[in-house]
Amino acid sequence: MHRRLFISSSALLLGSSIRIATAERAKNSGATAARMSLGVAINKAGRQRMLSQRMVKAYAQLGLGVLPERSMKIMEASRDLFESQLAELLEYSPSPEIKSLYGEMGSAWLPYRENLLTAPSPELGPAIYKNSEDVLKIAHRATLELERMSATPAGRLVNIAGRQRMLSQRAAKLYMLREWKVPQAIESDLKAVREEFRQALALLKAAPESTAEIKSQLSLAESQWLFFDRALDSKTVSSHDDEISRRNVATTSERLLEVFESVTAMFEKDA
Repeated sequence: MHRRLFISSSALLLGSSIRIATAERAKNSGATAARMSLGVAINKAGRQRMLSQRMVKAYAQLGLGVLPERSMKIMEASRDLFESQLAELLEYSPSPEIKSLYGEMGSAWLPYRENLLTAPSPELGPAIYKNSEDVLKIAHRATLELERMSATPAGRLVNIAGRQRMLSQRAAKLYMLREWKVPQAIESDLKAVREEFRQALALLKAAPESTAEIKSQLSLAESQWLFFDRALDSKTVSSHDDEISRRNVATTSERLLEVFESVTAMFEKDA
């Protein structure tokens, strides 16, 4: 990835950021928020957690040269979606506490966005890692607050299924940062993510609210997870093997994300 190409793309992203603050964008966000149900809000709030991790995954993939064109598209799309959902959720906020959390998220997002616009460098890794952790914590608190407002068990299941999306991206993020030699305590975090994913998958499969269609999707997720889990453990002996393992983690994390987007949407209907 040439620095010039990245900076050119970053300039386009910055232009998009400026447009987000226009009156038309605010008007559209308000209209969307007015139509948003609580189930949809929990889904979108949970998706913010996922996006906080997915952007760093894509950033590190760019630094490693893993599927660079696709990684750039993932980062751009994730960034745009994060900003549009942030505007919608801030407008929707059904309580002062939730509104305050999305205000915090907006403040935490500014330095994160600025770092994402910088050409990938492992030296920036610790800072962008911290940015993503700060945003993740706020996003999770806001999702829990919205879940508490739900009067149905499905609200909790939307949160759990939505969190699986985040865990798929978090595991890939930690793996890519480890490959990039970013100095963080990553191994213990990665172990915890994998265990939480397995436990939540079992919980969702056993939930009475899980229909035959949902269970079919969860079985697909389980098979994808087994492949993903093995890829995270890959011990490579050559640069060619490194490239294959990194590509496997990158592509399988996206497939897991797709499955849990579908599962979360199914639970959302009853929340």
